[in-house]
Amino acid sequence: MPTLKAVALVISALVLSGCPSEFGKDGRVAKAVHKDSEQQQLELTQCSDQRKREVCAHGKENSDECRKCGGP
Repeated sequence: MPTLKAVALVISALVLSGCPSEFGKDGRVAKAVHKDSEQQQLELTQCSDQRKREVCAHGKENSDECRKCGGP
């Protein structure tokens, strides 16, 4: 049994040592979240003022198209 605990401890140490590259400030997850937020921001600013007025007219303020254009 002590051997099993030692193996589990070594495996845990190896797995946990890889976490900063995944979840740290400059990790892959943080970079992916940043890229997604930039893409969403671009989508919000792609609609012209005229298109915004069309899709966000009275009664359509909560439509998906209006939200994609950045709201009223």
